[in-house]
Amino acid sequence: MSQVRRVHRRAARCRPLSRTELCGKTSGPSRLPVPSPSTGTEAEFEKAAEEVKHLKTKPADDEMLFIYGHYKQATVGDVNTDRPGMLDLKGKAKWDAWNELKGTAKEDAMKAYVNKVEELKKKYGI
Repeated sequence: MSQVRRVHRRAARCRPLSRTELCGKTSGPSRLPVPSPSTGTEAEFEKAAEEVKHLKTKPADDEMLFIYGHYKQATVGDVNTDRPGMLDLKGKAKWDAWNELKGTAKEDAMKAYVNKVEELKKKYGI
């Protein structure tokens, strides 16, 4: 019998939420908050990130480092890892490219990334 009461008490705590609790409203239609749509810059950034994968020719190393650094700055923000060891040359170059952008705003990094991808599309084709 006590087992049944414990289950019943647990069920009472897990009741469905009311409209007021869900939306913070007392009247009007019941709607959950809708996330704001992506800004134009974010949509362009996502499109450019996909397009850069389909270039006909692989860009030069300095161009790839520019793309990498700006992508990481736009998606992660400032460098949040330690610099790779001295034997990891590729990792150090990527980390340095990202670290150079420390303090750059997310939106500025996105715009620079999109502009560079547009330049690379003209140079290498897609």
